[in-house]
Amino acid sequence: MIPLFAWIPFLQPMGALGTYWWLLLLPLILGISITYRATHDASLDRFWYRVSLFTAKSMLAMGSLAIVMYLFVYLVIPILRVG
Repeated sequence: MIPLFAWIPFLQPMGALGTYWWLLLLPLILGISITYRATHDASLDRFWYRVSLFTAKSMLAMGSLAIVMYLFVYLVIPILRVG
């Protein structure tokens, strides 16, 4: 077990969250979308609708990228290594 003071965030996985670290993507995207909409919209009418739409689109984009990368790593790269 690595002590917390010696933890390097991008090189070592965090042990407390285990395999559910990817669930932190939702609050991260929600915070980014609230901040973006608050600074770029002229009025606050339909603010939460726009925030939820931005969040949904971002989650869909991240999920799509994850699927594409999974397929690339497990299907395309093994074919390239053999040839």
